[in-house]
Amino acid sequence: MAMISQAFFLAIIFFILVQLQASPSPAIQALVAPITKDTKTGLHTLSISNKNYLLDLSGQLLWSPCSPSHPTVPCSSGECAAASGAHKSCNNGGRACTARPTNPVTGERAVGDLTLADIVANATDGKTLTSEVTVRGVVSSCAPGSLLRSLPAMAAGDAGLGRGGVSLPTQLYSKLSLKRQFAVCLPSTAAAPGVAFFGGGPYNLMPPTLFDASTVLSYTDLARSPTNPSAYSIKLRGIAMNQEAVHLPPGALSRGGGVTLDTAAPYTVLRRDVYRPFVAAFAKATARITRMPSVAPFELCFNSSALGFTRVGYAVAPIDLVTSGGRNWTVFGSNSLAQVAGDTACLAFVDGGRAARSAVTVGAFQMENNFLLFDEAASRLGFSGTLFFIRTTCGNFNFARN
Repeated sequence: MAMISQAFFLAIIFFILVQLQASPSPAIQALVAPITKDTKTGLHTLSISNKNYLLDLSGQLLWSPCSPSHPTVPCSSGECAAASGAHKSCNNGGRACTARPTNPVTGERAVGDLTLADIVANATDGKTLTSEVTVRGVVSSCAPGSLLRSLPAMAAGDAGLGRGGVSLPTQLYSKLSLKRQFAVCLPSTAAAPGVAFFGGGPYNLMPPTLFDASTVLSYTDLARSPTNPSAYSIKLRGIAMNQEAVHLPPGALSRGGGVTLDTAAPYTVLRRDVYRPFVAAFAKATARITRMPSVAPFELCFNSSALGFTRVGYAVAPIDLVTSGGRNWTVFGSNSLAQVAGDTACLAFVDGGRAARSAVTVGAFQMENNFLLFDEAASRLGFSGTLFFIRTTCGNFNFARN
């Protein structure tokens, strides 16, 4: 009887183990990662695999310095074919695929082997962390250590989130069967991390109460930039100051690269034919506020003690980016004026000169504490405007694990 009971017990254990192995892993809804602001450069880093990478909205792939023993990617592989947008080529007699990683701050390029890396991130239900996930075989590029020049000191490389076959979001969608969208919410200080989501919502922030940030978004179509195909671009009908149109040259906002979003630019850059009337309009709207000397790279500066303060920053003229869909992305004082000294705040828009790549390059400062959803499946951008209006910030995601 004892032997029969033991055999029966072992059979039950075997059955349970077989069932556990056969049970499918729960589907991953989204991945989540913290975003940190580097106060020295004004740029932001994304934390994956316990490393920080420059958050690069226009970047074509993930790159960092490699170990000498890194694996290479054959020229004949599908991974090499997918990297066509990353200026890939084949060296070593046609056996190893290489790419040309780019430093988006300096514009410097290098040549590096394409390689495969396993990255570790956290899954989320949109409210908190649910499990740790290892994503295997992510295509990335090696790069010399010199390519890190001018990036935040903590950056181990560049996390390219742009459009392309081997950008980080594209690979995560494919490998984890995620919904083809990602969201970024940039923090305005280093005190608390912002958040990036890859995949479907909800995207909950606190306080005062837990709410899904996607429910407060307005949308406009994403466009393609002819000068930067990996960038996310939108179309603007115009720019308004205090609800009055800024008089721009005809077609100025659609010429060249149009309007792009670029987290590698710390502040919004305007091509000169857009910049000059824009600054003139802001100067007119703030004519009664005491001026201060210019502080590079800014031209128009104010005595901040003479400025009123509101829930959404300094009480200055709101700036409306009038999108092609008719919705306004409104920039209030918290995103239009940068505090550069104890008594000085400056209009945080930069003159890009006549040869600027885009008419408007929306920079990181103007995106801070705005929730942005890049819905690649529907080719649209969702934008919240400042979260200060609903008494929260990008630093209010709960990164504690269940």
